[in-house]
Amino acid sequence: MTGRYRAGVALLTRAGRAMRVDHVGTSPCFASGMSTAGARSFRAVVVPALSNFQVSSALGAGLPRHCYSTAAATSATKATIPNNTNDSPSIADPAAAVYNSLSTPTSIASSHFDLSKIAPAEHAQILHDFIIVPDYLTVAEQSMLVDAATKKLKRALGKQVRYEDGHFDGVITRYRECSATDWGSGSGIGSGSGSGSGLESAGSSGTGTATTSAADAPSPERTTPQEIMQSIKREFFPHHWNWVAPHILELEAGKGGIKPHVDHLDASGQVVAGLCLGSTAVMELIHEDDPAKSFRVLLPKGCFYFQRDSVRYRYKHGIPILPEDHQFRGSIIPKEKRISIMLRNALEQPGQRGRVGSSSVY
Repeated sequence: MTGRYRAGVALLTRAGRAMRVDHVGTSPCFASGMSTAGARSFRAVVVPALSNFQVSSALGAGLPRHCYSTAAATSATKATIPNNTNDSPSIADPAAAVYNSLSTPTSIASSHFDLSKIAPAEHAQILHDFIIVPDYLTVAEQSMLVDAATKKLKRALGKQVRYEDGHFDGVITRYRECSATDWGSGSGIGSGSGSGSGLESAGSSGTGTATTSAADAPSPERTTPQEIMQSIKREFFPHHWNWVAPHILELEAGKGGIKPHVDHLDASGQVVAGLCLGSTAVMELIHEDDPAKSFRVLLPKGCFYFQRDSVRYRYKHGIPILPEDHQFRGSIIPKEKRISIMLRNALEQPGQRGRVGSSSVY
């Protein structure tokens, strides 16, 4: 999970493959805000800027165009979503520039998004504000997290605890949940991270070409939940952010689901992130002001995803409850037992809302 910051173009390595990407320069909440309810990690390595901002192969021919690049779609979000999480770009935190540049590539969107009810002009904005990494976790990492989450739920709720029929805020059904405070909260990179973790300044080489080094070698398997939480925060998000404790939610096979909602604006910031474990899920997102405007995302087990800005604030998100409604592009996706591990960044100041003037209680 290491990288070097050199200014300009980011390289994201996935399972040892490197791609050049354009331009870089506790009570988690559902509706109420009070619920307690493989590849290996991506590594950002930034090299000198290109003369244009196009995605290109970085380390030889034939590499997949499986990279996360900036879409020219941020102006609308910046104009409507207030800066509420101390996320201003900073020389001291180059990871903020990487975060702002990320966008789901069309190669992944073509198989994981159903945008048929969204105007084509809005696709780029959605892909900028909903990021999915389909094979973020290895099979071994998935197994480790499922085991750790199951043990955490049993310790918190009891070995024989049944699934709850309904959440007190009416959003979730047939579920079990708990917080995982010891998995990591507070600052993003943690006290144990040093110069070899995340992005680090290495000056500008001025060569305009990518080179490999020991830092670019495939990352070792992550063996604890804490390691995975820390690597997510290092690799995708500004390092100066603070975080709410991770949240574990288990949905019963065939019956569990989440009604469309917007996460409570008083309880967390602009990012709602998750790891999908145990079962592939279909997430439905419905625009708050125009219900006819909706889209679906296929979340395979082992994926990492996050919503931010316009998607986080303007769209309700949920997991269809009825098995026959759990569809993606006309195909029913079986609902097995699913565990999600949720991460949310903290508001900068207590009582500061994610959207000024919103009448939503979510």
